[in-house]
Amino acid sequence: MIYSYCKRCKMESPGDTCPGCGKRSTAAAQRDVWSIANVPLSDGRAWRGALYTLLGVSVLLLAVILGLEALLRDAAAAMRLLQGALPRLIAALAAIGLALVFLFLALQGREVNVYVLDPQGAHLQTWHGPQKWKSWARLQSADPGKNVLQQDGSVMHLSQERHMMWRDVQSVQYKPARAAIFVYHTPHCAPMILKLPAEEFDLAAAYVGKYCKGK
Repeated sequence: MIYSYCKRCKMESPGDTCPGCGKRSTAAAQRDVWSIANVPLSDGRAWRGALYTLLGVSVLLLAVILGLEALLRDAAAAMRLLQGALPRLIAALAAIGLALVFLFLALQGREVNVYVLDPQGAHLQTWHGPQKWKSWARLQSADPGKNVLQQDGSVMHLSQERHMMWRDVQSVQYKPARAAIFVYHTPHCAPMILKLPAEEFDLAAAYVGKYCKGK
């Protein structure tokens, strides 16, 4: 949703027209704001990242063990390890890793991602409940200074902030079928993903397109 700030009335309000003075705001005074609730335990992207990491660690560990065995003894000894219990041990370690991933994601609980597009860039804040274990499960310190009282009287913890300035954007990919916009600082690598409610996609795409023409 578009919000605009009126310097005359010193207030921010939904839409591009101030309800106080009726003046239409300039583009520089407008920003697009929306939020998306997320449960990391059901987030396929989080699981894919964990699986790829565990797979890579397992393959690397197996290669190191076999390489050292072949170097210190001989190739036949390495093959005997490969035909023995070593692969099952590596698989068991990977299964333990998956169980730990499940535990950590489950402890993270529900989070809310707040996105803001303004004339400077795209901004993301992630909020979750103030319980300490939710921070620890994200491998973060439970800093009470990041607990913020909300308008409804609840308390939320600011987990992370991320900013992508338009001047630093190298490329943009619009994915309407997934209701997401991928904004890249480095082409094809580590994008900032703007997840949107389906009804907000066209508005956000137009806003991004205005500042990222040709990218």
